[in-house]
Amino acid sequence: MKKFMSYSNFNKAAIILIVLCLLVGLYTGFQRMKVEEDYKTIEISLDYEEMVKFTDSTDGDMEFWLKKFESLGAESVTIQEETINTLIKKGFDIKTFIVSELSKSLYWEKEFPTKLVDDIKTENLSNNDAIVRVGDKATYDYIINGLSLRYPDELYKTYEGENVNYIVLSGIVDDIYYGATSKVYNVFGDAMYETKQVEDSRLFNIGIGYLEEKINLAKECGLDVVLRPLNYTRYTEKLVDAYETENQKYGLTPRLYIVNGKEVLSYPNNTIDLEEYLRENNAMPVLIEASNQRENIEQKGIVELVTNLNYETVRGFTMWDWIRQRYQVYGYDGAEEIENSIYRAVTERNIRFVLFKPFYEGTDKYLTNVAEYERTFTSLKERLEHHDMKLGKTNSVTEFHIGNFRLAILCLGVAVASVYLFNSVFKLHNNIGKILYVLSLGAFFAPFVSRNLSEKLFALCAAVAFSGIAVYYFMSMIKKIKSSKKELTTSKMIFSSSIVLIVTCLISLAGAAFIVAILSDVKYMIELDIFRGVKIAQLLPFGVYLLILILQFINDNVVENNLKTIVSPIAKVLNANIKVYYIILAGILAVVGYIYIARTGHETNVQPSNIELIVRNFLENILIARPRTKEFLMAFPAIFAAVFAANKKIPFVTEAFMLIGVIGTSSIINTFCHIRTPLYLSIDRTLISMCFGIIIGSIAIIILNGIYKIITNMQERLK
Repeated sequence: MKKFMSYSNFNKAAIILIVLCLLVGLYTGFQRMKVEEDYKTIEISLDYEEMVKFTDSTDGDMEFWLKKFESLGAESVTIQEETINTLIKKGFDIKTFIVSELSKSLYWEKEFPTKLVDDIKTENLSNNDAIVRVGDKATYDYIINGLSLRYPDELYKTYEGENVNYIVLSGIVDDIYYGATSKVYNVFGDAMYETKQVEDSRLFNIGIGYLEEKINLAKECGLDVVLRPLNYTRYTEKLVDAYETENQKYGLTPRLYIVNGKEVLSYPNNTIDLEEYLRENNAMPVLIEASNQRENIEQKGIVELVTNLNYETVRGFTMWDWIRQRYQVYGYDGAEEIENSIYRAVTERNIRFVLFKPFYEGTDKYLTNVAEYERTFTSLKERLEHHDMKLGKTNSVTEFHIGNFRLAILCLGVAVASVYLFNSVFKLHNNIGKILYVLSLGAFFAPFVSRNLSEKLFALCAAVAFSGIAVYYFMSMIKKIKSSKKELTTSKMIFSSSIVLIVTCLISLAGAAFIVAILSDVKYMIELDIFRGVKIAQLLPFGVYLLILILQFINDNVVENNLKTIVSPIAKVLNANIKVYYIILAGILAVVGYIYIARTGHETNVQPSNIELIVRNFLENILIARPRTKEFLMAFPAIFAAVFAANKKIPFVTEAFMLIGVIGTSSIINTFCHIRTPLYLSIDRTLISMCFGIIIGSIAIIILNGIYKIITNMQERLK
């Protein structure tokens, strides 16, 4: 019985349990890949207003360019709802006023009908009201019809003038838009008070309808039309009905709904109406990715809308100005980098709807070269074919979740793996280690207590634990080589290093499988939620490395650790004589570490150099997935170099290269933490990195061996 309850048997049972839980994770990953296979059609949609501006700067007309882009692969065009301000910009005979500003003009009463002037003077109209003067009957009727369809009668009043008509929109304080604040001074230069300049009113920017000629032109050019209605939070009761009426009027079936503004249509009081209308028509809300390529633009009501529609949605990408300005950069002759931006959004970030805007040649001058647009679309379609993707009408992502029971199994596996790492590092091969294993079984119940917290917490634990186990493995192997009196040949060093690297990668991939399974939920795939532990998951493995270095390299003769055996090597390190070049090397490593962490994600100003971006683009164009530079150029070859240095009994160099090797274990797992990235792409990226790492690592050993022989020969001659 005592033998049965030995720590060795506990450890074996733990490994078996981890493997069984891993199988559940692998099966979940397989299911997710099947879901992703049905989500591979990308829709290119033209922004009508941008196309108008673009066309004005070319020799062609709107019809020519719409047909041209349709022939290249564009599927639809988005048309925004008109407002008073947009009609003014288009040259309609309209003039606007805000009541509070009228008194600042001399003889303002002469401009308006007597009834309107009396209402202003008697304060029947508020200072926040907005006045619209319309010079022709057709425009007046268009505005009135649009208002009556969308808003209650209390929003507007009408007045007749000589050959003109007036519409007064009832405003509130929140409707007024102010410009810069200025100070008013007395003769002595003392600031007396501040004043704010009224610039505009929201009432001039509420939806009033669509222009029929726009819709008809788009349809004649073979493009689907996607209407983008505006919301006005004060009056939401009729907005969805108006949206439905407009679609019916122009013979449109809404496939997509794109928020126009800061909140969904009918927010905040009548969003259920929009939800029901979209459900009836199988229409998908579009989640637009934020400009920093992380999560989605914050729009009030969109998360609830998507959730209530059972995640029948699609991720969208709008071409921000900084993307459109990437013309002739990084050594390209044309718009290749703009194409790359679209390509990456689609292949790496689950984007399936691209709101296309013409490119800039410079900061604000449109690129009008037809041939360059033809090249861009042709190249993009060819590159997407390698991913089994195509242009066309997009479809929604398939709803996918895992149950609490399956999540409980995954959490259990992660908890046991965490204890395995802890026991291994601290050499707790005793009753304490066994008790920790027993306690880890309680992780099974975590999802039933708090599912959301369990997802985040155990995903982070998986990232750290399996990266740590991978570090523990390759450091243990390198320690054996260091302790061995047998000197390896170059070919054997390459073979041993390759085996160490492959197993290390497989352990990290096991951790990735747990993370992929734990976070295999549609909300993560469309970035309604994200894994926020990426940076800490990349930092903590370095702590594991440091502990292993102190406890098992410096303190390598101890079989089991206790408080004394843990403190002793730490004191030894603190009392050690530090050479100057150690400090220099430590400083270099600190700078490299900062850059490594800062460049994770898109939130800092530390970005890759132009040369690195050019190399990345080259690899991206010749490979199905671009391998991570820090893996195949740094971390993986460093493991080979560490094996070489350990074999040659060069301690400090061995430890420095092992430290760099830690980057690879966390980087592999980090690749899979971006759940929005299709799983096949993350797998391909890691396998390519590993293959490149083996090749570069092998070359590194050959070079290091040559350098070592030269230095050894020189030392022999100097004796």
